[in-house]
Order: sequence, then C-alpha cells, then structure tokens
Amino acid sequence: MTEGLAKSMKVVQSREPEDLDISAMRLDAMLETGEFTLKAASCPEEVREAWLALQGGGHCTLFTSYEWLSSWYRFVARARGIEALIVVGRIDEEPIFLLPLMITRRAGGLLTVGRFLGDCHGNQNSGLWRCDVLAGINGRSVREALVALGRKHGIDLFDLKYIPATLVERAHPLVGACAIESLNCVHTFPITGDFDTVYRTRRSASARKKLRAKERKLAEVGRVDFVQARDAETAHRFLDALIAQRSAREATQGIPNVFRSDDLQAFLRDQLDTALAAGSERMMIYALTVDDRICATYLCGLRFGRFHAYTNSIDEAFATFSPGDLLLSRVIEDACVRGAEVFDFGLGAERYKTAWADKETLMDVEIPVSLLGLGARTGVQRIRRTKRTIRNSPLLWSLVRRLRRLTAPAA
Repeated sequence: MTEGLAKSMKVVQSREPEDLDISAMRLDAMLETGEFTLKAASCPEEVREAWLALQGGGHCTLFTSYEWLSSWYRFVARARGIEALIVVGRIDEEPIFLLPLMITRRAGGLLTVGRFLGDCHGNQNSGLWRCDVLAGINGRSVREALVALGRKHGIDLFDLKYIPATLVERAHPLVGACAIESLNCVHTFPITGDFDTVYRTRRSASARKKLRAKERKLAEVGRVDFVQARDAETAHRFLDALIAQRSAREATQGIPNVFRSDDLQAFLRDQLDTALAAGSERMMIYALTVDDRICATYLCGLRFGRFHAYTNSIDEAFATFSPGDLLLSRVIEDACVRGAEVFDFGLGAERYKTAWADKETLMDVEIPVSLLGLGARTGVQRIRRTKRTIRNSPLLWSLVRRLRRLTAPAA
C-alpha cells in the first residue's frame, strides 16, 4: 500500500460511526440502494446551474471551477475534438457531486478512456462534492455507478489522475484499494499570519539575507519593479513573456513548454481577461522588471481560500540574480495581504517549492469498465510505476534530463 493510500485509509478508519452526519449516512444508504440519479452532459453549459450550486456550497478548487473548465472546453477541448462528459450525481433532484470528465481515444482508437476534463493543464482533480455527502459517502457506490455510466457511453477505462488522497479530512470517494500514488504531488503551506510571520515559520533568516543581497545586486543593473498586471494589455505582455521564456528554457534544458500551442494561449488570455473584467482574483499575473525588461513572471489564482502559484518563468540572462525567487517572495507577500488560507505551488517537487512547502499526496485511480479496460489498467499502472522508479533514482533521472537537453527543439 502506498504512502498516500495508507494515509487516506487511516482517515477513514479513524472516524467513529457516531461522528458521521446522520443525513450524510442517509444519502450514502440511498447510493447503496440506487435511489439516486447519475446523468452526464456533453457540454459544461448544460449543467451550469448544478455546477455553480456545488461550487458555492461544496468542495471546489480553481481547477474544478466552472469558470476554469468551461473556458478550457471552449478554447482547448473543442479545438482538439475532445468530448466532454460532465457527470452529475443527484438525490431528490439536488446535485450532490459533479465529476467534470472527458472522453479520449488511445491505441489508435481501439481504447476509449474517460479522464478529468483539462487534467493535463490543472494541478489537481478533485471533482466537486457537497460537504455533507463527503462526511459519509461510500466511495464504492460512486465507483460502481461510474462503471455503469461508462458502459452506457462505451468507455473502456476511467483513467483519473492527480486526485487528492483526502478531502476535508476524509478519504476521497474515488480512492479505493487499487489506487496508486501519483508520479507528482503538490506542495502547500498554510498562511497563518502576515508575510514576516510566514517567512520566519517557513524559511531561515540566512535565506532571507541572501535574497535581499541578490535584490541589491540586481538594483545595480537597473530600476527593479514588482508589478501585478491591472489591465489586459499589460497582462497579455506579461503572458507573452512567460511563454517566450518557457520556450527558451525548453530549447536549452529540454523541459517541455506546455503552453506552446495557440489554443492554450487563447485559454490563458481568456482567464486573465475575464478575471480582470470582473475585478476577480481568480487569475492574476505578476512580473519582476529591470528598467521595464521582464526578468520573471508568475501566473497565479486565488479561489476558495487557496492561492495557486500556477506557472512561472525567468529570463535566463538574469539567472544569477535569482529573479524567480525574488518575484516569488513578493507573490507570497501578496497572498498574505489578500487573506489566502493556503499557498499552493501546484505539481512538481522543484527545489524552490520544497524549500517553502510540504508535500500533499495525490493519487491516480484507474477504474476498468470493459475487459479491454482491465488489461489497459495493468499496462498504465506498470508504466507509472516504472516512471516513479526512474524519478526516484538520481542516476536515472539525471540521464533523462541530459537526454532532454540533447533532444531539445530549437527555440
């Protein structure tokens, strides 16, 4: 049993029966006996009302919000011919959970796979859950209902990645005994005071002294400014710099720039434009500049008390001054000012993340629907375990990184 699964199972076992909400137990009993409806929509707009209802009164994140995924569907899914499968569970006509999924084809079209909508461009995939349902729901019932729905839609396998091991101190309903720990985790830390308090809690005095020295050195080059984009023109300029800097990094380091494609760039611009127009904090972009030259960027969002540091970039010409660390410090300070409860670095275990934050386990769940899907699950899990072995081996991982650099595309 993996560390993440053991943790989630421990949470379940630690709860006494009398601790469970009676109404939640009733809901779970209805799930067990099938006294509920589970329906799927092919477009986010069809279930917008239920989605927003759960978003307003249940568990949700930036990456499962209607604003994020309906935009991803419009700009990315449609352009790539991806079908949406938005699953809504209801009892007494009231929505109790929503799983935003999509249908993809693999193995030359022979294998039909259900995945989370936008899973490769978000940082975790929890679905949306009414909190009282989370208190007592039996995950086996949900998984069995999902298999029945999968048969109806011709799905062979549900391949559900990056699911939080726990939600609200409960095992995630989709995480069962066959789940495996994800290759990547997220790194987070609680914000329990002002920036000075947070810094003293998470970092050392010597680290802060070194960072201030870097900032003084950078100021000798030119005027240093930390800027949050307040209008669409500035936001687009910062975003263009982020994409260009990540492309340059891909050319030298072989680290893929997932935002190269036009459809993803359009999606991110839409996120920034609609947030700015609404005066919302759900998507923001920051930059560190020296004499107006953009040295580092950070694309972030604040939703449901969680500040997501989504993606960033640096100008390699300024790397000796650690512009990414300088900007990150200001971004964390802004998160404190905005009253965020948790700072979330997202997927990956880069050194700048682990220096600040703690690991939050994610799980991969493969639910076979057909015999073909059962065989595919074995193959998928074997590949993921092999990747984890490589990632955990310093020697093998260094070889992979060297190969990436040798095969990196030209900028």
